[in-house]
Amino acid sequence: GRWMVLYSARLLIVAALASFCANWQFAFQITYVNTSARTFHKLATSAYQISHGPSESLSADEWSSQWSTIVSSFYPGSIVGFLLMPFMVSRLGTKLSMGILCIPSLLGCFLQIFAALPSAGVVLLDIALCGGRFLVGIQAGAALCFLPLFLIEISNPASRSLLSTFQQVSQAVGTLLGLLFGSETLFPLGSYRFLWLQLIAVIPSIILIILLSVTPPTPHYLLHEGVEVTRVLDSLKCYQGSSADLQSLQNDYTSHAMKGAPRSKIPFSSWKGFAIGSVAAISYAFTADDLIDTFSSTILHGAQGEDPSTGYIPEIDHSADLMSLGLGVVLVLSSVTGSFLVDRFGRRPLIILGLTCTALFNFIASFFLSSLPSVVLLFFALTKISIGLGAGAPAWFLTSELVALPYVPLFQSLSTGLLLCSSMVVTFFYLPLSLISPPLSLLLLSSIPSLILAVLLFLFLPETKGKRARDIELTLASKTFSGFKSKHYEIVLNGFTNYGSLRDTEYLIQ
Repeated sequence: GRWMVLYSARLLIVAALASFCANWQFAFQITYVNTSARTFHKLATSAYQISHGPSESLSADEWSSQWSTIVSSFYPGSIVGFLLMPFMVSRLGTKLSMGILCIPSLLGCFLQIFAALPSAGVVLLDIALCGGRFLVGIQAGAALCFLPLFLIEISNPASRSLLSTFQQVSQAVGTLLGLLFGSETLFPLGSYRFLWLQLIAVIPSIILIILLSVTPPTPHYLLHEGVEVTRVLDSLKCYQGSSADLQSLQNDYTSHAMKGAPRSKIPFSSWKGFAIGSVAAISYAFTADDLIDTFSSTILHGAQGEDPSTGYIPEIDHSADLMSLGLGVVLVLSSVTGSFLVDRFGRRPLIILGLTCTALFNFIASFFLSSLPSVVLLFFALTKISIGLGAGAPAWFLTSELVALPYVPLFQSLSTGLLLCSSMVVTFFYLPLSLISPPLSLLLLSSIPSLILAVLLFLFLPETKGKRARDIELTLASKTFSGFKSKHYEIVLNGFTNYGSLRDTEYLIQ
């Protein structure tokens, strides 16, 4: 009964649909290029011959460089998106901002279609693919910042702990679908394959626009606009059902409202919380989750002794796609389990343990990248399990639990942006480094930084579960190594079980 009071059916449906659609472009765009690498290679080869003559062939080095640029062109767009989001939200509100920023996604998918024109040369191909992925990235980056703000605006504090975990599950499901739809062998789409992929990519963005259009303005936004109370109540009941409480909403809104305080007045504890939250966010990029999602087929081809730059063997292609899809299934299942584990055992132990495990598993996998695909697959699967169970979900929202609540929109957006920047760097440098040394690439871009960041989080990340906002600020401000407990803080903090910007009902107001 209590569960149904906290989570109305409409709230769960809206939160789940918004989470999936907001995460879709990020998950799909980094994964469908993995299993559809052969499709892109065909387009690039055709464009190269149109530009340089039918007797010319695209070399492995040229393709590796071009492919890295095409894949990573998505990330600068996502960085632009996260930079735009806070400014647009403060002027237009969360819902309208997100609706507007869906438009670049539609334009980007349309632009990429030009890469499949029979007359497309190298210049048009690069403009269409890089430009299109850049535009789609704008919406993807903005959406990742939009989602926690949107969930805060439509839900009551007690329900946010579970709703926040929809992000990781949505990422995992989008990843799985991207790997499936991208595969020529598992999901054949015929001669118009590339066109169909762009249509598939655009559908959730259209659904998100429709969802944002048909749902009422959020209760937080209506309070901000100062409309009559009846409209606020109608919106509140629409989203929250029988758990709607106007007084709780007003307290919640007051704590989250940006007061326009100058930067000099942001407390030290919030700057420190932002730094720790950013370390957690960046750590996600070094789990190799995006690397595996984007390049697992290429890696598994290489482990079976074939150079994917010069040609594909159908049997190996099919098995590599199946393996990549299997990794996607593992991530979905572990993410669903991790949603409950994070809320049950806390963020600190799971993210530190998850990071340490990914560092270990990727370290072992790195030594078999050129020889044993079955061993690589096993340890990549263990990495995915570690990400789903703990290293993934907390990384996305920890900043919102570590800073004073008036600064959550600003700092959460910045930490998400740092995550995207890190993912861009890792993705861009993987292929060039793997040409020099496959083991070195995984060590430098995953295992070593993951271990370093796990140590930093062990030293400085306090547990946020079961703590009030004021107590977290006290811990951050008073203790250099805020990751360690002390008897004094055990006494002070004892008895409080509802901390977290996604849960707390006793907010710190600056």
